[in-house]
Amino acid sequence: MKENKTSATNKEATAAKQAATPATATAVADTEKIIADLQAKVKENLDLAKYQKAEFENFKRRNKDAVTNAFADGQAYVINLLLPVYDGVVEASKKIADPADLAGFAIIRKKLDDLFTQLGIEAIATENQPFDPKLHNAAAVEKVDGKEPNLILEEWQKGFTFHGHVLRPAMVKVSGGA
Repeated sequence: MKENKTSATNKEATAAKQAATPATATAVADTEKIIADLQAKVKENLDLAKYQKAEFENFKRRNKDAVTNAFADGQAYVINLLLPVYDGVVEASKKIADPADLAGFAIIRKKLDDLFTQLGIEAIATENQPFDPKLHNAAAVEKVDGKEPNLILEEWQKGFTFHGHVLRPAMVKVSGGA
């Protein structure tokens, strides 16, 4: 009887499997479709995250560049405000006869020169230099015997560069051609 019972149970299980097989196949197909959809969504989200990360890195770089440029522009603006003060100190020191006053102006000029050096401001060379329109402003041209054409003869106002950019060209007198 035991065998009949086991045999009957196996038959019922087989019949149940056969009856459930179409439903199970549909469930498996649905599950595989859900998994495929989720994998596609994961890939899409991963691609979006990579894109967003790259965009954010670009934003940070652009923002850093903008801040750096704004800071340099601000420095150049303040330096341009200081240049007339520098010119005034230089001119005043040329016209002062009293040694005590002259010493005071020399101290101020030394401090300005040190500040300019600290900030990276460099004077544009003019003495015995060839004229360069990118660095020099030719305020006058004079023909001088024995001098090559386009050679700077005299500096009237000192020019300066700041990190390789001309803040103010040097105002000079240039020798003319024959």
